[in-house]
Amino acid sequence: MGRHLAVLLEDIPHIRLLYTGEATHTQGERLDLTLVSSDLAADAIWQVHPTLTSNHFATLTSLPVAPPVPPRPPPRWNIRMADWSRFQASLDEWWADYQPPDDLHQQERDLTAAIQTAATTAIPMCAPSRRHQTDWWYYNDEVREHNHQVNLHRKLYKKRPNPSNLRLLQEVVACARQVSLRAKEDKWLEWCATFSQHTSLGQMWRSVRTASGAAPPRPAAHPHPQQEAERLATTFISRGSGDQLPLHTRRTQQQLQLHRDEAIREAMEVADMTDRPFSLQELQQAKRRGRDTATGADGVPYSMLAHAGPAGDTALYNTHSGVLGYGYIF
Repeated sequence: MGRHLAVLLEDIPHIRLLYTGEATHTQGERLDLTLVSSDLAADAIWQVHPTLTSNHFATLTSLPVAPPVPPRPPPRWNIRMADWSRFQASLDEWWADYQPPDDLHQQERDLTAAIQTAATTAIPMCAPSRRHQTDWWYYNDEVREHNHQVNLHRKLYKKRPNPSNLRLLQEVVACARQVSLRAKEDKWLEWCATFSQHTSLGQMWRSVRTASGAAPPRPAAHPHPQQEAERLATTFISRGSGDQLPLHTRRTQQQLQLHRDEAIREAMEVADMTDRPFSLQELQQAKRRGRDTATGADGVPYSMLAHAGPAGDTALYNTHSGVLGYGYIF
């Protein structure tokens, strides 16, 4: 039966069956199949594990495939070294010759492109980096608290550099080192307790490299991120579709939909004191001037909007006024 099935599987394109003829069960009442794609079958290694833990042997499949190298993160603007006068001058020059189109989406794209061009002209780029903390593998609450105390006493010594604060800082640093060494030893002993005859040599070397302070392995990026995102979105839409609901539930929704649409139309026609465009002064007051957070896909932080100047404020005001007037949402 197994050989007949193996012959049938060999006829399927792009699929290979890994099998050496060794028995995987003591009684032969089960069938174990290992299928791989034809691209991976060339260097694949299939073998039976020598340890018998029940009525069947475990199978080991090795695929010597190097993980894809994830792309480096895109460079960012170094906001601390920005020349805001030059940044505003670039926006002023763009706005002086700009003719806003009727399409609000195009206005939004033009404004974003103008801000990015001004930033490239007036703000230097900082090189991308991948910082890693060497203590990530044993870091715990106790280590975090002692590191916090070290930072506090360093600030204290920086404000008041006297011998008393220096001795206090040295004592806190020594105590933090002892705590880190103890946490590192406990974590290493915990790892060693998990090693057994089934632990691979690669896993042991990874643990040794981690304990030596090497950077953690970078997660492999998906080879086709756009296709995978579209597949997940399609799956989410199909699972959240109302077609899966019972028939009486769908009929009830259809009956209620007309009343809901009518209620929404009536609510939209009711006048309200907020149904008026905001002023340019309100926009300037609403612009955030605090610390920048993570930017969106356009890479424009709050600092650029805060230092856009009169031309940038006017362009931003016109775009958002049109958005509110037509009911668009970007």
